[in-house]
Amino acid sequence: MLALTLCSTLAARGKKGDKFFKDAQAAELKQDWDAAVDLYQKAFDIDPSDQSYIIGMRRARFQDGQMHVNRALKLRNDGKNAEALQELQKAIVADPSSAIALQELKRTQQMLQQQTAGGPEGSAAAQGLTPVDRARREEDQRVSSMLAPPELKPVLAQVPPLKMNNQPPRVLFETVGKLAGINVVFDSQYTPPTRGFNVELNASSVEQAFDYLAVITHTFWKPISSNTIFVTEDNVTKRRDYEDEVVKVFYITNATSTQEFQEIATAIRTVAEIRRVFTYNAQKAMVVRGPLDAVALAEKLVRDLDKPKSEVVVDVIVMETNSSRTRDLGAALANLPTSGLPISFTPRSSIAINTTPSSSGTGTGTGTTPTTTSTSSGITLNNLGHISTADFSTTLPGALLQAMLSDNRTKVVNRPQLRASDGMKVQLQIGDRIPYATGSFQPGVGTVGVSPLVSTQFQFADTGVTVDLTPQVHSRDELTLHIEITVSAVKQYITIGGTGGLSQPVIGQRKSIADIRLHEGEVNILSGLSEAQDSSTITGFPGLTNVPVLSNIFGTNHNEKDRQELMIALIPHIVRTPDYTPENLKGIYAGSDQVVKLSYAPRPVDTPAAEPAKSELTPATPATVPAKPEAPAAAPTPAASATPAAPAAAAPAPGLPPAPPPPAQTPLLFPVAPAGAPAGGPRVRFLPAAVMVSRDAPFTVNIQLDNAPDGMTGVAPLHIRWDASKLRLNDVTAGDLLSHDGTAVTAEKHIGEESPGDATVILMRPPGSSGVSGAGVVATLSFTATGAGTSAVAVTDAFVQNTQNQSIPSAPADVIVTVQ
Repeated sequence: MLALTLCSTLAARGKKGDKFFKDAQAAELKQDWDAAVDLYQKAFDIDPSDQSYIIGMRRARFQDGQMHVNRALKLRNDGKNAEALQELQKAIVADPSSAIALQELKRTQQMLQQQTAGGPEGSAAAQGLTPVDRARREEDQRVSSMLAPPELKPVLAQVPPLKMNNQPPRVLFETVGKLAGINVVFDSQYTPPTRGFNVELNASSVEQAFDYLAVITHTFWKPISSNTIFVTEDNVTKRRDYEDEVVKVFYITNATSTQEFQEIATAIRTVAEIRRVFTYNAQKAMVVRGPLDAVALAEKLVRDLDKPKSEVVVDVIVMETNSSRTRDLGAALANLPTSGLPISFTPRSSIAINTTPSSSGTGTGTGTTPTTTSTSSGITLNNLGHISTADFSTTLPGALLQAMLSDNRTKVVNRPQLRASDGMKVQLQIGDRIPYATGSFQPGVGTVGVSPLVSTQFQFADTGVTVDLTPQVHSRDELTLHIEITVSAVKQYITIGGTGGLSQPVIGQRKSIADIRLHEGEVNILSGLSEAQDSSTITGFPGLTNVPVLSNIFGTNHNEKDRQELMIALIPHIVRTPDYTPENLKGIYAGSDQVVKLSYAPRPVDTPAAEPAKSELTPATPATVPAKPEAPAAAPTPAASATPAAPAAAAPAPGLPPAPPPPAQTPLLFPVAPAGAPAGGPRVRFLPAAVMVSRDAPFTVNIQLDNAPDGMTGVAPLHIRWDASKLRLNDVTAGDLLSHDGTAVTAEKHIGEESPGDATVILMRPPGSSGVSGAGVVATLSFTATGAGTSAVAVTDAFVQNTQNQSIPSAPADVIVTVQ
C-alpha cells in the first residue's frame, strides 16, 4: 500500500508539472516571456530532475532578459531614463547572468546622475544619449563641420571690359577685386616690381581675370574665403608655404580586381603628381592628399577611369550529328567441315565385318564383373567385290540466308549562353565526370582473395561541352573573342588486364581554340567538322564469292556507313558599354610642368537678384554701361514677379500681335496667374535657380516647398509649364518631404496631348496617414534639352492639401534653362 501510494503521488506530480510545461510553451509561442518564465519555474519546482523543464526555463529566462533590455534601450532613447532603469532591473531579475543588462544598468545610472546634475551632460542624458553616444555625436559634428576648400563667390560673375596702363600689381588686383566685390590681401613679404604693367581685359570671369593678372605679374593667388583672395610671389618656396592642400577619399566602385584598383591609383599618383596616395583594398578606397588643383585633377581622372566594364552575352550553339548504317546480306551453307565432305563407311548386313573384342571389369569386394565390347576393324578381302555406293553415307550441310539492315542516328544540340565582362574569363561545363584508372594495378588472376582495385588509383575526366570565353570589347558594335571549346564523349570501353582486368573508357574529343573579331549580333561558324567512313566486308567460298550470282549464295556481304558532323556557332551581343561622355574624351588645361593648375568655365548665375549690384559697385565706370541692357534678359526671381513692376513689364504682351517681342525682353516666362497665397504661407521655388545644359543632354530640377503648413498630406494639383520646342519632360518623381517618415507617396502625372508643354502632377500621402510640415523637395522633374536657346520651366499654380482636406494656394515660381 505504501508503494502504491508513492507511485500515485509521483504520477500526480508529473501530470501537474506537464500541464505547467505545456502552458509555458504556449506562452513562449505568444512571446509572453514573463508568463513563460513563471510557468517554467512552477514546473521546475514540482520536478527539479526533469531536464526538459530546466532547458525551457533557461531559454525563457534569456529571452525575457533580452526583452526587458530592448525595452529599456527604447525608453532611454526617448529620454525616459528612470523607466529604462526599472526595465533593466527586471532584466537582471529575469536573467542574472545577462552581462549586457548589467552594463546598461550602470550606464543608465550614470545618465540619471548627469541628468540630475544638469549642464550640457545633463541635457544630453535627458535626450537619451549615453556618454559614448554623446562623444560620437560630438565627433560627428566636428567631422561634418570641417570645411571644404574656400570657394570664391564674387558679387559679379563677370568682369566688364577693363583697360589699365602702367599700373603696379597691387593696383591691378585691387581694381578687379573692387569691380567683383572681392577683397585682396597681399603677402607682407611680397616685394612688387618697380615697373608697371599694361592690362586690357575683355569681358571675362573673375577667376580668369585674376589668373591673367597672376601670369603677367608672376604671382599666384588663392581664395582664403568666399570674398577674399591672398596674393604672393610665385616661386617654389611661396607655393610650399602658402599653397593649400586638401584630403579627399575616392571610392572606386567599378574595379573588379585589386590590380585594376592599384592601376587607377598609380595613374593618379603619376599624372596628377600627388605623392601622398594611400590605397585601402578592403573597400577599394583611395585617400589622396595634395594641392587643391591636383586633387581636383585626380577627381577628374577617377571619373574618367572608374567606368563599368563592357559586358557581352554570347550564344554558343554546338550541334553534333552521328549516323551509323549497317547492312548484312548473303546466303551460305552451314555446318561445313574445315577439310572435305564428311563421308562415312556404313556396310550392309550382307558384308561380313571383322571385329576386335575388348573387355573391362567392374565390381566391389573381391570379385569383378567383366564387360565385353566389339570394335570394327575392317572387312575381309573376299568382300571387296561386293562393296557398292550403298555401303557409304554422308551428311549434307544446312543452308543459311541472312538479310539484316540497321540504321542508328544521334543528334546532340547544346545551346549554352554565357555572360562575361570585358577582359574577364568565363567558363561553362556541361557534361559528366568519367572515372578512369591511373598508375599501376594488378589483374584478377593474382593472389586469391585480393581485389584488383587494391593498388589502383583513379581520376576523373570531364566529358560533354566545355566553353572558355574571354571577350575584348572595342566599341559599341565590335569585339574580339578568345574562345576555347571542347566537345568530348565516351566512345567505348576496353578491358585492360585480361578477364579480371579493369574497364577503361575511350574518350573522343573535339577541341577548337580561336581568336575572332566580330560585330555585335554577327553569327560565326567557329568549327565545322564532317567525317565519313564506309566499310565493306565479304565472307564465303573463295572463288564463288567473285561470281556475281553465286556470291550471294555462297557468301555474306557486310556494308557499314558512319557519318559524323560537328558545328559550333557563336552569336555575341554587347549588353553594356563604359558609356564614355564628351567630358571624358576632351582634354583639359592642367598647368605647367612644375605646377598643376586647373581653369574653370564661368559658373551660371544662381539668382539674377545680384544684377542691381553692378550699378552700385561702379556707377561711373563705362564698362557697366553695356551690361545694363542685358539685365532684362535674365529671368526675374519669384520674389521679383510678386512686385508691382513685374506685371507692368508683362502688360504689353496681351495687346501685341502674335509675334513676340525681341528675345532680349522676357519671352521665356509663362504668364502665371496669382495663386492668392497668403503672406507667410507655403511657397515653391526651383533648385537650382538657373540651369545651363548642353543640347540633347538630360538634366533635373527640384521643386522646393518652403513654409509647409502643419499636417500637410500632399500637393494637388501642381501645374507645370515649359517650352516644348526646347525641352522634353521625361519623368516626375516624388521628393523626400512627403515621405521623410518612410510613408509611401503616390505620384500621378498627366501630360496634355494637345499642349505637350503642360503637365499636372498630383502628390499625395495614403489616406488616413498623419501629415508632415517643414521645408523640402516635393518633386523632381527630369528633362532632356532638345533645342538650343533660352527657355523656362514654371510652376503656374500649386495647392497644398492638409489633413482637413483644405487646399492652401502657393505662389508661382520659375527657373531659366539655357541650352548651349
